Amino acid sequence: MGHVVAQIELNNPREPDLVPIKTKALADTGALMLCIPEHLALQLKLEAESVREVSVADGRHKNVPYVGPIRVSFGNRFCYGHLEK
Repeated sequence: MGHVVAQIELNNPREPDLVPIKTKALADTGALMLCIPEHLALQLKLEAESVREVSVADGRHKNVPYVGPIRVSFGNRFCYGHLEK
């Protein structure tokens, strides 16, 4: 079974003057949260709201910032949320 990758657009609804970021995202049917690299969170000026412990695919546990809000667009659909970076 192959990987599913999609082109998505991310933006910060609190910073409407920032240019949205288009990036590729790997779909993970087992994921509970959306995770983005730290450099994208910095570019979007997302604010850290808390720190959460997550477990990653190789079994390690890490404490990561929980940031947001963020608008995620895919095709003609979008949603708002908070995420881990």
